[in-house]
Amino acid sequence: MKMKQFVSWLLLLLLLLPCVTAQAATPYRTFSLGSDMREVETQTAYDPIRTMTRFGDETLKSPTDLRLGPDGNLYIADNGNKRVVVITPEGELVRVIEPLNEKGKALLKSCRGIYVAPDLTVYIADENGRAVYQVDQDGNVLRTFEKPTHQLFGDKSAYKPNKIVLDKRGNLYIASTGNTSGIVQLSPIGNGEFLGYYGANNSNINFLTLIKRTLFKDNSLVMGDIVPVSVANLCIDAKGMVYTVTETGDLTSLRRLNVAGKNTLTVDYITMGNSAVAVNSSGSIFVATKDGYITEYTSEGAMLFSFGAFDAGEQRVGMFKSVTGIVVDDSYTIYVLDESLGSIQVLQPTEFADLVHQAFTLFTEGKYAESKEPWLEVLRMNSMFNYASTGLGEALYREGNFAEAMEAYRNGGEKQGYSDAWWEERSNWLHSHMSTIIIALAAVIVVWQILKFCDRKWKILEPLRKVRDFITGVPIIAQLLYCGEILRNPYDCCYGIKREKRAGYISALIVLLIFFALYVVNTYFAGFLFKTVPDGYYALLNDFLLVFGVFFLLVICCYLVCTITDGESSFRDLFVGCAYALTPMLIFMPIKLVLTNVLTFNEEFFITLIDVVAIGWSALLVILVLMYQNDYTLGKTLVTIILTLFTVLVVVALAVVLYMLISQLVDFITSIYGEVVYRFVKKV
Repeated sequence: MKMKQFVSWLLLLLLLLPCVTAQAATPYRTFSLGSDMREVETQTAYDPIRTMTRFGDETLKSPTDLRLGPDGNLYIADNGNKRVVVITPEGELVRVIEPLNEKGKALLKSCRGIYVAPDLTVYIADENGRAVYQVDQDGNVLRTFEKPTHQLFGDKSAYKPNKIVLDKRGNLYIASTGNTSGIVQLSPIGNGEFLGYYGANNSNINFLTLIKRTLFKDNSLVMGDIVPVSVANLCIDAKGMVYTVTETGDLTSLRRLNVAGKNTLTVDYITMGNSAVAVNSSGSIFVATKDGYITEYTSEGAMLFSFGAFDAGEQRVGMFKSVTGIVVDDSYTIYVLDESLGSIQVLQPTEFADLVHQAFTLFTEGKYAESKEPWLEVLRMNSMFNYASTGLGEALYREGNFAEAMEAYRNGGEKQGYSDAWWEERSNWLHSHMSTIIIALAAVIVVWQILKFCDRKWKILEPLRKVRDFITGVPIIAQLLYCGEILRNPYDCCYGIKREKRAGYISALIVLLIFFALYVVNTYFAGFLFKTVPDGYYALLNDFLLVFGVFFLLVICCYLVCTITDGESSFRDLFVGCAYALTPMLIFMPIKLVLTNVLTFNEEFFITLIDVVAIGWSALLVILVLMYQNDYTLGKTLVTIILTLFTVLVVVALAVVLYMLISQLVDFITSIYGEVVYRFVKKV
């Protein structure tokens, strides 16, 4: 009996073991950016190690800000209790700062934001009290910064201090709730002389907003679209650069402001709902969203890691409900303040993250050779880690190993670095082979001149000319070669197509197929620097529908317009003429393909020039085809083109509406069928 009980308990333990393991695992996944700028899952970068909710006998109530003081302690804006709580990084209570007024009662009406100065005085942003207080460690009020009276501040401008930081000169940067003019900047002189607004967000005025402003006389109906958003949180680094975050998910949701208030940071990954930002001594930037997702950026704005999870009631370590503060120390340990849970969660970097930080630190210090081995180790652990490939490419470039640097840059999707490395590699190759190239060209010229001399004397190339005449005598080949006539004399070409039937549907379709083939080759096999699709990505069906769909739609719509504007051309004439008008692009696309694999960004102008010439020449030929085949004037031709484009827009709009109606009909029929089946099964 005891043996049976033992076996039963053992089986139960084995069944529960996976559950225990799953609960102990990190409750979120970690992502980085791949070479195609899409999220790629990577190893866990930060492990949640503990949650701090009680500090001695004290607990937090709706905390709203967190700062790391110069003394190494954590300072918490305990808003619900209207005080500042000071703890050690391990969670031991150091002191509670509760400023009192002259009557000995609690001074603060709220405690939304704090900042700890180098002299350990604490600046408290009291939103409800409409003031900022400077207090010492015992809570004694040293100075009060109330609403500025300067006329430039504005009588109606809101002064509700929410977050605050100080620079090295003691100037205050105050984020005021509801004030869209920017960050309020006060000097440390007296009770704060108003220096001006700093780093205001830009308003997002788009085309839809302009239409609203035109249609509605009451501007209040569109003020929400044009008023810039307020700063949600801010911090300052050792160099005096101010970092701000907003809840919007656009390119300016994270900014690094210089002394002039201009943004100097461009990020490659955008988050929405930002509520906190922190910068450590290494320059790494950490942004947290309200629902608990944390993103780490390099000092240049490249995303390293993104991780986190929202706590929907599971109450697991590493999940968050409402993040309002974040700080990061020099060891990359992250402290996250959660307003709803009244807690601080501590996250520690893993071995993988430590290796990335080590390589990154060595690289930023200019120790490129030393950073090479850590980058290689990171890539051995995760070959898809984009930034490691870029860092390795930089290290190899500094070493002068340009060929391997190009490969590393390509793996990391870093085009500018690849361009620089290719410039150096190409220069070295040209220097090494220049004499060989000159000799080869001279040999070709000499051989060609000898062949020409021998042909004049003995007609040695006559067999080749007979073969050429035989090939060009084939009807379909002759029709294809007639494309050259549209370049020499568009009028004669149009006349030959229309009156002499020098070309037909088959030759025009072959021209389109050649154009499609060149389009595909230029799209997927262009040089890395000028390639617009990721490596390994192919969508030939979409390309086929795009090329042939657009061409047929334009020709059909143009023919319909011509029939009602007294045009003389048939559909065949337009179809063949427009196909032959693509001849300049057939000539320049192979040249462009070669150049994209040879040139760097320094010679990008030549690629642009080829595109402009090819497209412009083809467009001009299309206009001439319409003129000559329909016997139009230039003005009437341009009107026809405009009407054609309008017709195309109408057809596309009708197609979209029809597609939506059919989709709704299918959904309706599917729901009816599902309801009938459900009722039938339930009845049975």
